[in-house]
Amino acid sequence: MRYRHFRALAACAATAAVLAGGVAAGAGTAAAAVDDTCRTADKVGTTTALRYAGRDRYTTAVCVSRGTWADAATADAKEPYLAKAVVLARGDDFPDALAGGPLAGHLGAPLLLTTPTALRTEVREEILRVLPSGGTVYLLGSTASLSAGVESAIKQLGYATKRLAGANRFETAIKIADELPDTSRFFVTTGMDFPDALAAGSLAAAINRQGDETWALMFTNDSVMPAATATFMRQRRTQFGAWTLATAGRAADTAAVNAFGAGSLTDRFVGRNRFETAALVAGQYVVDGALRGEGVGIANGMNFPDALAGTPTLAVYGEPLLLAQDTVLPAETRAFLERTAGKAPGMDGDPATANIDIFGSAAVVSDAVKNAAVQAFTP
Repeated sequence: MRYRHFRALAACAATAAVLAGGVAAGAGTAAAAVDDTCRTADKVGTTTALRYAGRDRYTTAVCVSRGTWADAATADAKEPYLAKAVVLARGDDFPDALAGGPLAGHLGAPLLLTTPTALRTEVREEILRVLPSGGTVYLLGSTASLSAGVESAIKQLGYATKRLAGANRFETAIKIADELPDTSRFFVTTGMDFPDALAAGSLAAAINRQGDETWALMFTNDSVMPAATATFMRQRRTQFGAWTLATAGRAADTAAVNAFGAGSLTDRFVGRNRFETAALVAGQYVVDGALRGEGVGIANGMNFPDALAGTPTLAVYGEPLLLAQDTVLPAETRAFLERTAGKAPGMDGDPATANIDIFGSAAVVSDAVKNAAVQAFTP
């Protein structure tokens, strides 16, 4: 269990510790690789803060993947951290990657980011590292999102590709949902902003990873339900004889109530702000007062890139995603951490190894926020 080994090393570190190796630099850059410091750990009391921080959104996504998934060339076929596919999305916009998070959780795949017109060198190298030859790379979005050149570059590496694309972000989300088996369970969030979808998509990915149910993430146009989205969900209700709908965020909740009626909604996660909505979603990870997974994840709730690739990793470890500002730990996030302090089973059931996974550098989630989160999460 490769990554659990890294977490065990982190739990023993009294100060920042190197967890794993680096990767090649991005396309068009000099050979300044992502070095060993892209993953660092600080332990305070019983809580270890693990930070994933590349030079930019693309290398941070690679950093997260390298800290989660085994090397395909050397891993046993039964290795639980052997990627079964790769999900690839553009990194300069959020909708396609957000909708792809639950798919990555279902597939057992990392979510990597690249530019629309080129397969970045470090992403190419990570695909080669993590995915066995002949595996499938799922491309999210049309050729305007990921060009034909990106697809061709992947095929030249010896991989199959499957493009999931609609005419817009709403229809691309439908195409991704259609790729998920037996999907009549839906989280509904606005597709015009990212924070609510980050939290709900992480929960969907975690459920999908467990394999008992499959959930998809559907987008509204803020408080308006797109006709194609409503039609798809109604068709799935007819096909399977039932559906389960949950909303995250006020705009999507309004759209769903107007389209389907309040009685159709199983859960409504509507906070006063993005931080409270994420904390409400995170409450689904609490059973009998205890967290299900090894800890929690924290990402910047005011910007999207660094959190995107964290979704499948949090799914692997059953951890909720909480949101912060770059220099402030919001009261809603702090309250959730304090309420669950000492109640995470930690790695292999040992609460002494409980973790906070932080996505992005100190410029994205400051050390002050990290320290405040650790303090709140430490009993």
